[in-house]
Amino acid sequence: MQIGVFCIQKGADEFSQVADYAKMCAPWASVRNECVFNAAIAKAQSTNREIAQKSYEDAFAPHVEGFCVGLDERGEMLDSEGFAALLKDRAKVSFFIGGAYGHSESFKQKMNKLVSLSRLTLAHKIAKLVLFEQIYRGLSINANHPYHK
Repeated sequence: MQIGVFCIQKGADEFSQVADYAKMCAPWASVRNECVFNAAIAKAQSTNREIAQKSYEDAFAPHVEGFCVGLDERGEMLDSEGFAALLKDRAKVSFFIGGAYGHSESFKQKMNKLVSLSRLTLAHKIAKLVLFEQIYRGLSINANHPYHK
């Protein structure tokens, strides 16, 4: 199984636990963490919402493959078993964490599922850490590993 986490994020992760969770997933899946940020995004974010969202969509476009999950504040709230079901029996899952302006409506329509990690607004780096922990937890549930207990 291949899992990709794609995030509009300037700079490196501050939490080493993201890499730790990716390593712990290795018995069940190859988990890739990719920060997508470029000059077009930097320029667009100082313009307006629509232009910024378009720049995010363009940066994400090459990665939209497999079962695609967009993280969105209005997405479905899942418990850990429901999250595990998203991963079960899939060869490839791609998660997308948008930029400061979130995902455009056209990008959301390309997703197989929209998920909310919380009704709270989370900093991207914290959202990513929570996502990686839930990916590990979901894989553990699917493998009947005791981590979830």
